[in-house]
Amino acid sequence: MEEFEVPVNYKGKELLFNGKLATFSYGYKLYVDVDGTEVVIERDDHGDLRALLPDAASEKNIDKGLIEAIIEVFKELQVL
Repeated sequence: MEEFEVPVNYKGKELLFNGKLATFSYGYKLYVDVDGTEVVIERDDHGDLRALLPDAASEKNIDKGLIEAIIEVFKELQVL
């Protein structure tokens, strides 16, 4: 897996998250560590980016707006 950093501007703050790119025979997935929770970002059946959170993420309160900001960074970069 290729590792990289994801710079995100959210609520006036510059945040930096660690990410990994995994390639599969059918496509790619991005794994982003958001405060200790691994968020998987991939294309859905319509070609849009979506985030998948593990079941344990419901115990942590991950800001939906933050996830949307991370996805927006990938859209701007035109990855996947």
